[in-house]
Amino acid sequence: MSIDLSHDGDGVATVLMNRPQKRNAFTLDMYREFGRVMRELEADDAVRCVVLRGAGGAFCAGSDIGGFADERDGAAQAAEYAAFTLSMTGALKQLRHPAVACIEGVCVGGGLELAAMCDIRVAGRGSRYGIPVNRIGLTVDHQELVELMDLIGAARALEILLEGHIFGAEEALSKGLLSRIVDDERVVEHAYATALRIAAAAPLVNRWHKRFVAQLRQGRALSPAERAEAYACFATEDYRRGREAFARKQVPEFIGR
Repeated sequence: MSIDLSHDGDGVATVLMNRPQKRNAFTLDMYREFGRVMRELEADDAVRCVVLRGAGGAFCAGSDIGGFADERDGAAQAAEYAAFTLSMTGALKQLRHPAVACIEGVCVGGGLELAAMCDIRVAGRGSRYGIPVNRIGLTVDHQELVELMDLIGAARALEILLEGHIFGAEEALSKGLLSRIVDDERVVEHAYATALRIAAAAPLVNRWHKRFVAQLRQGRALSPAERAEAYACFATEDYRRGREAFARKQVPEFIGR
């Protein structure tokens, strides 16, 4: 069981949730390793896009319920468990690089929350979704709910939680959970094609836009410094390269400076 990190030569990094015998359900060690990998990616200027996917034809089944008796026995221990695990997965939401979820098979519980933290979600037609915690008497805490509500709104988030059923990709798309659906045999191809399009663009601009959207979603007034940052691109080498390539009808090669 592991969280595996790999890189291609085009600035795309892959984070593979690799516990296929349990549909990539997370153990505490996997949460710990996930946080470490996210911190490593955050510090890597060579990364231009991250693809999050699961091994063995499943995305992620959330946390491994088999460990709950030892790790979440009582309210106090459950709160400690949540504080730790959410601090690890929260690094994905804070990641400065764009992230694409490549969703195959099961994407439920905490797995759905991980997908919601990605910027783009590409899914196979046979993928399945839901947060059926009311079937085992568990609640989702406020911090976890934020990710879902930010993505699809309060009414749809509550619908998913109250019904507690598992639903298909078409319904997930209609609820706003997914960016696009493709045939199952092509989901990996499409996810990486998306990542490569992102990686080919100016990386500083992609990071800025991700930050700007996060700032605006907070619903607060922006500071003068934050507003001024929208024009910092004009002082970059990438802007010069992009402008000159456009004039020459060429494809620019961005260097992230």
